[in-house]
Amino acid sequence: MVKERIIPSTYVDAGIDLRDEADILHNINNLIKGSFQFGDVLAKEGHYANMIKFGDFGLALTTDGVGTKLIVAQKMKKYDTVGIDCVAMNVNDLLAMGVTPKAFVDYLAVSEFNARIIENIVKGLVKGCELSSIPLIGGELAKIPDLLAKGENVFDLAGTALGIIKKDKIIDGSKIKSSNVIIGISSNGIHSNGFTIARKVLDVKYDLNEEFPWKIKVGDELLKPTRIYVSTIQHLLQECKVTGLAHITGGGIKKLFRITNLGFKFSKWPEIPAIFNEIRKIGNITYQEMFSIFNMGIGFIVVVPKAEVEKSLQILNEHFPSYILGEITDDSTIAIPQYDVLYTR
Repeated sequence: MVKERIIPSTYVDAGIDLRDEADILHNINNLIKGSFQFGDVLAKEGHYANMIKFGDFGLALTTDGVGTKLIVAQKMKKYDTVGIDCVAMNVNDLLAMGVTPKAFVDYLAVSEFNARIIENIVKGLVKGCELSSIPLIGGELAKIPDLLAKGENVFDLAGTALGIIKKDKIIDGSKIKSSNVIIGISSNGIHSNGFTIARKVLDVKYDLNEEFPWKIKVGDELLKPTRIYVSTIQHLLQECKVTGLAHITGGGIKKLFRITNLGFKFSKWPEIPAIFNEIRKIGNITYQEMFSIFNMGIGFIVVVPKAEVEKSLQILNEHFPSYILGEITDDSTIAIPQYDVLYTR
């Protein structure tokens, strides 16, 4: 039965205004760049990661957390997958510049010390590192009940990944050309973004222990771990010329604005997974809004010259289902005509 409450149909309705975030990031970037005098910084502002020169290499760092997906884990009392999400969010961002992840550290803040829960969280971190072929070399465990919301076993989880790349191998999108082909690698569901609106929309109709029509518990669907693309992208880079890479996370398909000033025309989007259609229908959310929040079934995007398409697609499909989505255009928009979606800068 549908519960009596307001259903958010936009991210703003759910309490998240990405324009506020953009304004804040713009303001603090000037402060951040002031520190660049103390290191030989390599990458351009606003990309997925940044790095400093280290001889012939770039030493890259990125940091991220799991967000309000943790609320679902706490309510389901299932703690062994969010560590995978934490690692994935970081290593996938390194991959978006062609960087090979090398090590990981975490920060786990808890309201109370519960050995079983903490051990399960760390098991997830270790599993994520295993899938990324990197060591978990340390971290911080902090008990801070006065800073966390009142409740039993509340926690927050974030991490930082270190990577390395030869300077002449950095993929920052600068070599993308018009008519290059866009290939999408499938996601494993929502991954770790958009949970603020997803939770509020789904909570109107479902409890976490109820089943969706496709016969999986709501909580289990939401807790599917973020897919880690390390072996996939490393395999691709060993065999093919790649001009652009993008991890589709917060901001959805608009993340592509980060990697080039050229445009993206998506001529065919693969079937959208059921979870996104369910959120869209319950919340009466437009496709324009959905594609700007969620990955919509594509967790990572690769841009290659036309001559590399066949081989690239063959390699990617050895790992996860992958699809030709469209091509690069001379304009500066992102267009998905199939769903009447258009984004401008």
